[in-house]
Amino acid sequence: MATTRIASGMTSPGLGWQQYPGGAGVFIDVDTGSGKFSTTPAYVTSLGGGSSHWATTGGTSVYLPTPTGFRIYVRWADGSPLSPANAAAFGWHVKWIGMEV
Repeated sequence: MATTRIASGMTSPGLGWQQYPGGAGVFIDVDTGSGKFSTTPAYVTSLGGGSSHWATTGGTSVYLPTPTGFRIYVRWADGSPLSPANAAAFGWHVKWIGMEV
């Protein structure tokens, strides 16, 4: 019989964002260790915050998934520079759900 494990979480608003080389965007490494997955689950994400996340792209794209985390890259949809200070000022955070079967 297959076992299904579902877990969810959220990064701290405005914290953990790092500059992508070249200044075009930012990224965050999301820790999903609290889910206690034994294999890499299917992750679904959303980008939240107090302002301006609607003008971005990338917040639902999961990179480098493992049982304990993944990375999200975000940039402005118009290609203008984006910094970790912007992400912090807007209180951006990643909400995630992981499902392992």
